[in-house]
Amino acid sequence: MVDEYKRPDPDELLRLIKKEETDEKRGKLTVYFGYAPGVGKTFSMLSDARQVRQEGRDIVIGFVQTHGRKETESMVEGLEEIPLVEIEYKGIKARELNVDGILARKPEIAIVDELAHTNAPGMKHLKRYQDITEILDAGINVWTTFNVQHLESLNDIIYKITGIRVRETIPDPVFQGSDEVKLIDLPINDLLKRLKEGKVYTRDMAHEAVKKFFGGHNLLGLRQLALRQVAIRIDKQMYSYLKEHGVSGPWYASERVLVGLHASPYAPQIIRSAFVLSSELNAELMAIHIETEWDKKYRAEEKKWLKDATEVAERLQIKIVIVKGNDVSKEIARFASENNITKIVIGKPLRHGNVRSIDQLLSLTRGIDVYIFAGQGIEPSSRAEFISKNPLNYVLRFISDQK
Repeated sequence: MVDEYKRPDPDELLRLIKKEETDEKRGKLTVYFGYAPGVGKTFSMLSDARQVRQEGRDIVIGFVQTHGRKETESMVEGLEEIPLVEIEYKGIKARELNVDGILARKPEIAIVDELAHTNAPGMKHLKRYQDITEILDAGINVWTTFNVQHLESLNDIIYKITGIRVRETIPDPVFQGSDEVKLIDLPINDLLKRLKEGKVYTRDMAHEAVKKFFGGHNLLGLRQLALRQVAIRIDKQMYSYLKEHGVSGPWYASERVLVGLHASPYAPQIIRSAFVLSSELNAELMAIHIETEWDKKYRAEEKKWLKDATEVAERLQIKIVIVKGNDVSKEIARFASENNITKIVIGKPLRHGNVRSIDQLLSLTRGIDVYIFAGQGIEPSSRAEFISKNPLNYVLRFISDQK
């Protein structure tokens, strides 16, 4: 995906203002998020509900799935419940969320368990997250629960980890668009103990669940995914704050790597090495090409070099950004600062005259690590004494000590 970078303009600021006005009218979505059933999401949500009720706030239960857990059922006592809707399909009766009842009651907060639930045929909406969206649009806050395995984007990864294809999923924007995510975490050994004691499912079900889904290696992978999703979310929140308030980066809660994309026979090597670096750091990777007047004068050979590098980036699904300008170092440094880049990967200069641009980039990128890549077969420049080798696929690292 290739984007042309544009700096914020008045229209963008106006859009943000309108968005804030819309958000003020809409209810707030709070997600109690975990890596597996039984970590305590519903219990924590009900515990918080009892607390806010004591504070005099108007909160009701729209739907809660206790799974027969006595400790969870005890938390429901004393909280107002909106009667569920009963619907029959092929001789089977199901009890579903009463959206109209919640809208008519119009509380400050509605508790609606299990965000990824699929409604029974015949209900107004196919999925519960669509019910919740309607409630939020009416200005009612919603608290819900959600496990990481139900994220649509992670479906293939979950299958590789667990060997089970999760059928009930939600679009990622539903989770990403929530106003608050509360991570409910529990050590894996504690969760397995709860399962064996029958505190998550019945004892018979627990044995099969542990065997098929709740293996220690499965839970470790799921837990890592959940923690990563929360970290990504926090990073995006910081990035949005940085952009909206004009705060200069970088902030180091999460790594973000930027690789220079230019016309060079070694450009594909640079892209691949940056990809390896970002993978080892578990970091987001972007590629940037500074489009100067020289681009119009490229020889056929140089055009092919740039095309080859671009195709490598696209195959690796790296986002490519095009920035117009004639001062390459300044444009890279500006973009890096405005987009919370923490590490920059560029090619080692082939000519002595290009060393000056490296020096300029280092002076402009305070607090950002700059890696200089020496491709296979590249002759060292006259300034090679500044470069120390890194064992990571010929990536060479400069750390700017400009603090």
